[in-house]
Amino acid sequence: SNEKNKIEFKKPKSHISGKEGAKNAPSWAKGNKPYKNESGKDFAKRLMDAKYGRGNYQKDSNPEFNKIKKWGDRAWE
Repeated sequence: SNEKNKIEFKKPKSHISGKEGAKNAPSWAKGNKPYKNESGKDFAKRLMDAKYGRGNYQKDSNPEFNKIKKWGDRAWE
């Protein structure tokens, strides 16, 4: 069966404020969802790799990376 090949995504938490959910992630990131077992950090890395190419951006003190990471950690369940 195809069940185990199906990618599962986290669902947006309901009733969460913009600040609580760190919803100030870059607009280009907004169509994406983290995978079920994906950390905010891995989610941010996947999106940034796709946009800029692996290794073509700084992770440390990168506002885009940090915003996506926080959004990935806080806004989904």
